[in-house]
Amino acid sequence: MAGIMIFTAAFAVAFAAFDAIVKPGLSNFLYFEVMGGDGGASWRLYDALTTLYLPLAALLYAAGIFLFVRSGVNRALSYFDALYEAAEGILAKRAEAAPLPPELSETAAALGAIKEERERADRAAKAAEERKNELVAYLAHDIKTPLTSIIGYLALLEESPDLPASARARYTGITLEKAYRLEELLDEFFEITRYNLHAIPIERSRFDGALFCSQVIDEFFPLAEARGLRLVYEGPQELRVFADAGKVARVVDNVLKNAVAYADPGTDVVVRTSLAKGEGGYVWWEITVTDRGRELSPQHLERIFERFYRADEARGAQTGGAGLGLAIARETARAHGGDIYVASDAGATSFTIWIPQGPSVSA
Repeated sequence: MAGIMIFTAAFAVAFAAFDAIVKPGLSNFLYFEVMGGDGGASWRLYDALTTLYLPLAALLYAAGIFLFVRSGVNRALSYFDALYEAAEGILAKRAEAAPLPPELSETAAALGAIKEERERADRAAKAAEERKNELVAYLAHDIKTPLTSIIGYLALLEESPDLPASARARYTGITLEKAYRLEELLDEFFEITRYNLHAIPIERSRFDGALFCSQVIDEFFPLAEARGLRLVYEGPQELRVFADAGKVARVVDNVLKNAVAYADPGTDVVVRTSLAKGEGGYVWWEITVTDRGRELSPQHLERIFERFYRADEARGAQTGGAGLGLAIARETARAHGGDIYVASDAGATSFTIWIPQGPSVSA
């Protein structure tokens, strides 16, 4: 628009100059030609010029506007072509970015930032996929070990019907232990292959949070007892909360499983629960699981909720896991609008789960 206004102003100045300087001289010249000659062609030329003077000026102005607009449209189309090529380069993941004209420097910077972000996301996805494939290979290797033991002991029991009862009981116990280990490895395998937390449906209902925590603790009693641990509940006898009980159970299960796996034998694993008020009287359901064992370093705490991250990288470690439990716990807590935090000091590690309850749990 500004360009058209400048062109119009320039044309008006040129037209005024022509009308004031050139036109009078041309008119006098043609007039004397007509008067001095025998008329004819000179008169017709003079008559045509005086008649078509304004239409010709208007036509020249329209032609100028057309050429100016056409130039602008062509320039705009060239910008679109350059932008299309640049965007296509990002989608095609080309190493070299398509050059853009200087007028589109800000757009070029924005596209460059998008390209860098996409490359970072691609690298992260590739690393996660490589880690996933690595863990699948590890699990495939580890699954073979207990399976071989199970087959071996069952074959021994079948081939030796006269085994003493004590030996038979011992072999049966070992077989059962290996079967449990195989079940754990298969659970980890399916957890890896089906891991997808892009959309977690939440169906909230009211229930007793104190009873809920006690029931979760009861489920871990055999595992804790086998490791010489004591599970302790600290909290009210009744606590009305509003959440998706199944999803919160998954969060607490993963956290408690981690605590029981890493706590030092002979120590307590404590589960605390309460309602806490935040800013503006907002109420949160708080669940804290604390164990005593090896203190976690700040570097480990920063990565503890990453997918496929494990503190113990030994492939056959009983407590190693697939490195998905805490990642799943955080994603599930966040699907509720809450979160999960970790702190470790002087050998005590605490995971705190926050589930929003709103301004009032009785509302």
